[in-house]
Parts: sequence; C-alpha cells; structure tokens
Amino acid sequence: MGWLPVEHRAAHLVDAARGYLLTGDPVGAARALIRADRVAPAEVRHRPAVRKVVDQLARDPRAPTTITPLAVSLGLL
Repeated sequence: MGWLPVEHRAAHLVDAARGYLLTGDPVGAARALIRADRVAPAEVRHRPAVRKVVDQLARDPRAPTTITPLAVSLGLL
C-alpha cells in the first residue's frame, strides 16, 4: 500500500475502520483511524465520512481511549 498517494491510503484506512465497526471490532477501527490520521492528517480532518466513523466510535464504550484525541480535535467530544 506504500505506493499509493497518502490521500488514497487514508481513504482505504477509513474504509477499513468502517468495516471494523460493522463487524463489532472497535479496537481495529480505532487503530485504522489513528493510522490514517498519521498518514494524512489533513485528509482525515476534512472528510465528512471520517467524522461519522469517529463519532460512532467515540460513543462506543468498548472503544479504546486512544481515539479520544482525534474525536476532540474534530470537535466531537
């Protein structure tokens, strides 16, 4: 995946996070979102789809607290 532009890598990771949430894996979703934020922070912070996923994840009691800083930076918490 390293040969893809960073925007595409981030989009792939956001899609993966959605998949993790659909399968009931909030830890995997959080990992994917945090990795996407490291790869392309501007892309993550400006995509409406990311806000939906982070909002859903931040409200999941099983989600790791590592997602909290991203949720705060997006104004969701």
